Amino acid sequence: MQKILTASLSTEEALTTTTYLKELARQFPGLVVGIQSLFGRCCLVSAFDLSLDALAAEAQELGTQVLSHPESDKLGLDPLLLIEVCSMLQGAGKSVAALDELLRRMASSLGAQSAETQQVGRVRVIAAKLAASGFAIRAAGKSREISRLVDSPDRWFGCSLAQLSEIACHLAADGEPLDETSTRILSLLALAELRNYRVDLGCTLVRTVFELGEPCVESSEALNFIALQRRRDGRYGFPNQFATGTTTDGDPHLSVFLPLTVNVAWLFRIQAEHHQRRLAAVTV
Repeated sequence: MQKILTASLSTEEALTTTTYLKELARQFPGLVVGIQSLFGRCCLVSAFDLSLDALAAEAQELGTQVLSHPESDKLGLDPLLLIEVCSMLQGAGKSVAALDELLRRMASSLGAQSAETQQVGRVRVIAAKLAASGFAIRAAGKSREISRLVDSPDRWFGCSLAQLSEIACHLAADGEPLDETSTRILSLLALAELRNYRVDLGCTLVRTVFELGEPCVESSEALNFIALQRRRDGRYGFPNQFATGTTTDGDPHLSVFLPLTVNVAWLFRIQAEHHQRRLAAVTV
């Protein structure tokens, strides 16, 4: 049997990235940065089974701020990150009343969306995760067109970047195990995108593999490439040498390094959970 090599992240490295994310939240106060920072730190801390007490208190504070904001629906927050934070904290036995209320509002709001909106991949993921959290909500079915695409892995090679991201979302929403063919194709596509330094999309595709499939050599190579994007201060990413004629607005820590570091942290958490499932299966 061929040995699969995977990237590793030490506890020290995880804590360095945690410090980086915490410092960003301090330097750039605000709910959008604060919640991204909180999510990334929860991923890293939970991956190493460390205490989430301080993060639970921070989640309560941020959640309270969102609830009390007069225009909370215009803050530009990512509902999926809030749902994931709540899930990680609950998994560690930490109940956060403010997050529970936010999720209740999300579930109520989701039901009022149009049928077309509810068929969008990311919205279906949100619905599926809310249902998994105990809310009486059901993810909408896929449109006929996207269903044909998701069910035809051979067509994924010709997909646009937006379509690949949408496919990953629908796969996550459905939650069905990936077969060997789908796993291999997603992994090859991840490597292709990483070669063009589209690291965020590469992270998303590899995360889908570790969450729903059994990683292959190609997905492990992609994981190793992503791990090599680590910087000394704990952030992830380098300037994209392949991008031409584009400019980055605002501080690069917010527009480039924060979202990428958060995405990498999410990937490492899913990888850790996959590793734990494999260990549990072996010991049964």
